[in-house]
Amino acid sequence: MASKFLTSTTEGDLTDEFRDDAVMSTIPETKGADILLYTPHGVVGWQRKVLPGDFVTSFYDGRLARAIPLLKENCVFQRIIGEGKFNYYPDGTLDMGRLRGGKRVPTKFTENHILGMINDVQFVHDIKIDWTKDLKATVRYLRQTRTFLMETSHPGLFKRPNVKGVWVIPTSKDIELWLLQSFPGIGPAIAESIIQRFGGQVPLKWTCTFEELLNVDKVTPAKAKAMWESLPTSAPLPVDFDVKQTKRSTAMAENFQSVYGVEFDKLRAKLRKKI
Repeated sequence: MASKFLTSTTEGDLTDEFRDDAVMSTIPETKGADILLYTPHGVVGWQRKVLPGDFVTSFYDGRLARAIPLLKENCVFQRIIGEGKFNYYPDGTLDMGRLRGGKRVPTKFTENHILGMINDVQFVHDIKIDWTKDLKATVRYLRQTRTFLMETSHPGLFKRPNVKGVWVIPTSKDIELWLLQSFPGIGPAIAESIIQRFGGQVPLKWTCTFEELLNVDKVTPAKAKAMWESLPTSAPLPVDFDVKQTKRSTAMAENFQSVYGVEFDKLRAKLRKKI
């Protein structure tokens, strides 16, 4: 079950928009935040500023200056949400809304002032501002961020791009060239020379058996087959290997594991001892 957001008592509209996904609490304010989320990576705290009024006035009434030190002291990750949009009149001054009579709210703030405030937050205080267009977008952003942060690992930027073939589908040679270039100092030309020197094959092979590779956690039968066949010097696949049948066997083992709380092989070993 996903962790619920804690929202400040001043964030009634946000709490209502979250429905059952947030709990109103006094805790966020003690940590300099409007919104708190507890994740496996630490506490995340957000200050929510509705544009333009709340963002500007929080600078000049001292609220943001008081909140930022608390936010940085109590939260592993700190963010400010800028909700809405800055609009400017033709004379360059900031549109702060209208009075009851229709006259615009007088202000001397210009775009340069706003940019200065933004730079102060992001560069002086080292807190990133995330921008959303309205309340619903803020809720979507927060929920998506929660989904991301609830994952214990994020290998996306560290994952090597997939091999690409000249004709879209990579050939065995394309895979061999791609594999060799994972070694330091090996580019396309050297990789090509290595393959030519060793008879058109990459001089690498698996040092385990296919069955051992198949038993690695998260390696599916289809992945094991593709990995095994990517190295042409490896021993051929077992004659009786069938991806579909192996998938069924894997599913049975996973079912046993969920029921008995142990791996299928360990359960089988226990049963053999009893016999």
